[in-house]
Amino acid sequence: MLWLRRELYDDGEFFKVPDAWAAICEESETWKLKTYRTELLEDYKRKAGIVVLGDYVTLSADERLWENARRGCKLSNYILAHEIGHLTLDHHAKGAITKNFQLFSGPNGMSNVPPTVEELEANLAAVFFQCGVALKDRQIDAVQLAHRAFSDVHYVKKAQRIVQLDVFQQELRRPRPKVERVIL
Repeated sequence: MLWLRRELYDDGEFFKVPDAWAAICEESETWKLKTYRTELLEDYKRKAGIVVLGDYVTLSADERLWENARRGCKLSNYILAHEIGHLTLDHHAKGAITKNFQLFSGPNGMSNVPPTVEELEANLAAVFFQCGVALKDRQIDAVQLAHRAFSDVHYVKKAQRIVQLDVFQQELRRPRPKVERVIL
């Protein structure tokens, strides 16, 4: 997520996810945005999703969710960043059959709550994309960082705790191979 973030912005910059998505689409002929309008008025029912067919990627999002994100709504930005997390983590490469068996029936229809591993990964990926290296700065309060990065406070707190773990820090310091490994 840091790599993708750094492709678009400097480490000290914060952005709204629609701006990041526009920058990604601007450089690609195969990445698109499609918006739609639902009759649902409640914010929590606004949805977004990623569709991947070969090299073609489409983010499909409710118009009001997109506009709320452009105005700086933290939840809307977080939802869109979550979808970018799915894409970056290659969750679309998993077979549809596997994903279908992870859905649960709830009062509002089918959902993936309790969260699957993919959903938890995408939640954290969203925060890493939105906050970047600022998560390591112990002087920045989670609420302040979430506000600056237009992100979810709960997951910013969680990510801040994760980046402080020794095992995470060791992984960051671990030397990377200088040449690409080939496994035959």
